[in-house]
Parts: sequence; structure tokens; C-alpha cells
Amino acid sequence: MDRFRRLLITLALLAPVLVTAASGSSSADGNAATQAQIRAAVAHGLDWIEQHPASVQDGGLSDVLDEGVGFRVMSTLAGDPAARERFATRFRERMAALGALPEFVQWANSGQKGLTDYYHLVLAAHLMQQAGTPSDQQAVIVAQAQWVLAATPRCDPTKRLTIALFLERLDEEPVISIPAALSASRIERIARGNPPVLPAASADPQQRLAASLELYALVHEIVALTDFGREPPTGWLAGRLEPLQRFLVTAVAWAGEDGNVDLLSELLLTARFIDAPLQALSPDVLRQLLSGQQADGSWGAYQTNRPNKRRHAVFTATAALLSYTGSVTE
Repeated sequence: MDRFRRLLITLALLAPVLVTAASGSSSADGNAATQAQIRAAVAHGLDWIEQHPASVQDGGLSDVLDEGVGFRVMSTLAGDPAARERFATRFRERMAALGALPEFVQWANSGQKGLTDYYHLVLAAHLMQQAGTPSDQQAVIVAQAQWVLAATPRCDPTKRLTIALFLERLDEEPVISIPAALSASRIERIARGNPPVLPAASADPQQRLAASLELYALVHEIVALTDFGREPPTGWLAGRLEPLQRFLVTAVAWAGEDGNVDLLSELLLTARFIDAPLQALSPDVLRQLLSGQQADGSWGAYQTNRPNKRRHAVFTATAALLSYTGSVTE
């Protein structure tokens, strides 16, 4: 904890250079006052994360996994080598801790799981391998993921695609045709001119919720194809970047208007992963994240099925601010 506390202080001092390549719109003449607020918000968010670590009792296994994801993303985004390594160390620690939990072993071996569980487990296996501590349950996780893909040809196309992609990253047989899964993806629909409908503020809440879920699914497709921003868009994804980038800029603005901090932050990060042109994005969107941060460093409770109603938004908002530190100009 002492090392991480020192990291918080370092980030407050070094944040101006943490993300020198985060966006083409970054410039030395950015609003200094706003930049100072962003640096303070990042450090404040990291302090909340340190004070509220995920556990089986607080947030459950999915939060422990997502905490590891958050540290890995921050390690990718941090421009300062020392900060990058400290975030990477936290990522490795969280993955090792998750793999050692008896509850994780039970989860991996349980016969009663939904498609989302299979996705989370194969993602966990991939991340543990990346962290240098492959899961003892990997063979079971892979076999079950392969079985579920073969057994659910008509289930959610995004979950099937992402499970298959992470199996491939594990050098395992994805069972299904990835080109066929890509052709059924949300990204492909956008490329073909059929993006998700983003309803107006006056629309029924259920319509807006459905649109939000579509956007979360889109985020999952992009993070699986880029390995959470660690790989540049190439091949199939590169051929669809232009319409996808345009849509993401629109989606960021929509999520900002909707007031969903977690979704807004995920979209900002995803836009970062595929270099979406955010020059036209109003600085008010990032300032919305700043103004929404609570005195305790969190962004308050948000609408989610997660047991902990705050943690995921803290990670996504903190990482988004870290990523776009230099993008706000007058």
C-alpha cells in the first residue's frame, strides 16, 4: 500500500506527461486550470480505489476481475515508465490473487453458468496468462468455453465473438468461425450503415437502457479485438475504422447527455483504443466527469446490476481522465 500511495503522489506531479500520445488533439496550450483539475481527479480516483479494494465480500469475483482489468488498462495508458510498471505490478497482483481464491475455482468448475460467466472466465484465463500466472483451471475454462460456443449458435453474437477471440488469444481452438462471428457483430452493422439507434432524452427509459446495453456490447467487441487497447486496429477492424470512429464520437456525446458516467467513460476509453477523432468533442464532456466526482473520490452510485454500485465507474472514469489528460482546450 505504501508503494501505491507514493504512486498517487507521483501521478499528481507527473500527470501532464503521462499521456503525451493519448490524442491527436493534445497540445501544450491546453487549459491549465482544467488540466490541474484532471490531474487532481485522477489522483483522487486512485485514492478511492486504494481505499476500497474489491473482494469476494465487496463486489464479488467479477469486481476482482474488473479491478485487474482496470490496472492493466491504466498500465497501457500511462506514459511515465515508473507509473506504468507500478500499475502493471498491481495488475499482476490482482490476477494472482483472483486465481488463488477457492471461490474462483468453484466458479470455474460450476455447471450452472450463463454465457456471461463463460466470457468472464475465458477473459480471466487470458489475463492470468498475460500476468505470468496461468490459471490451474485454464483447461477446464477452455473446454467449457468451447462447449458453450458449440451449444449456443443463436445466443448473443457479441458474447460468442468475444469468447472466441479470447480463446484464440490463449492459442486454443475457438470452435466457431471467427470471420462468421465478426460478420454478425455490432461493428459490422455499423460498417454497413446500420448503427444502434440512440434515442432522444425524451424517449422511454427502457429504450435508452436498451441503447446503453448495445453500446456496452460494442465496447466489449472493440476491447476484445484490441486487447484493451494494447494492439492497434489491424486487419478486419482496420477496414471498418472510419464509420466506427464516427459512430463512437456520436455515442460519447449521447452518453454524456444521458448522464451515465460508467458508459461515457468506457466509450471515451474505447475511442482512445481506435484513435477516434475527438477534436470536435466538447470539453464539456470531460468536464462532466470532473464535476460528477464526489468528495470521496468516487462518482457515486450508478444504475448497475453489480453488488457494488460505485467501483466500476471509478475505474472507468479515472482511466478515461488519465487517457484524455491533454485533450481539453479552450
